[in-house]
Amino acid sequence: MKVAVNYSTEAEQLIKDSLIDVDVFKCPDFSRELIQRAERTKPCYVHFGLNAGSGQIENVDWTLIKELKNWTQTPYVNVHAVAYSKHYPQFDVLTHEPSHINLVVDAVIRDIEIVANKIGMENVIMENVICRGKGDNMMKSVIDPIVLSEIVKRTGCGFLLDTAHAQMTSICLGLNVKEYISQLPVSSLKELHITGIQKDENGRLRDSMPMTKDDWELASWVLRKIENAEFSKPWVVAMEYGGVGPAFEWRSEENVLAEQVPEFYKMVRLNQN
Repeated sequence: MKVAVNYSTEAEQLIKDSLIDVDVFKCPDFSRELIQRAERTKPCYVHFGLNAGSGQIENVDWTLIKELKNWTQTPYVNVHAVAYSKHYPQFDVLTHEPSHINLVVDAVIRDIEIVANKIGMENVIMENVICRGKGDNMMKSVIDPIVLSEIVKRTGCGFLLDTAHAQMTSICLGLNVKEYISQLPVSSLKELHITGIQKDENGRLRDSMPMTKDDWELASWVLRKIENAEFSKPWVVAMEYGGVGPAFEWRSEENVLAEQVPEFYKMVRLNQN
């Protein structure tokens, strides 16, 4: 398993100063210039902003996606399995009605198959997103382990586990996070994202934050599951702290990266056979 961190200017400088190390940078898909800059320090792979189930997959720039994938030798094109409540205004966000759930599943599969027609199903991975429950913009059905497992089974795509998304979903919905993760399609795990979660000034949970004790413990548990072959081994484990642009620059603190990236790197390496 390779070890990655979100590309940021802070992480770049710390690597140049030999204060931290990773195998690869995880880069967003919106800037060729950013990737070119990042690759002068470390190899990169691209995380794509594609949402399966949104009905917008047909409108993306496939020429660009293929170019970025081939250029960086990114092994998989990721999609986020989504079901926005605005697309299902007649349904309760927490609906358990089979006919409603089937609509969500069909919408996600339809978009995944469009991606597969462009790049091959063996190159597609699906990521779990966050559902906060009543009043949220995400339908609960799309984070249900049975639903996600059914999508993987029917399409043959791989799975991208985001532990922070699983944590936030579990806290908001009153689930046991380890039980929840264990029911996800982890036998098809291809990529793993780990980061901290914390409450904002309004008490709303957000991810891409510094790791806390609970975050480290959950990450270690997932890695032990991988080491024991209870979960499939992903090609990369990414620490999703830091980044570029207004949404991430304020949470790319050099001292956090300097302290936590070496610990993260060591943890991943120690949990490999």
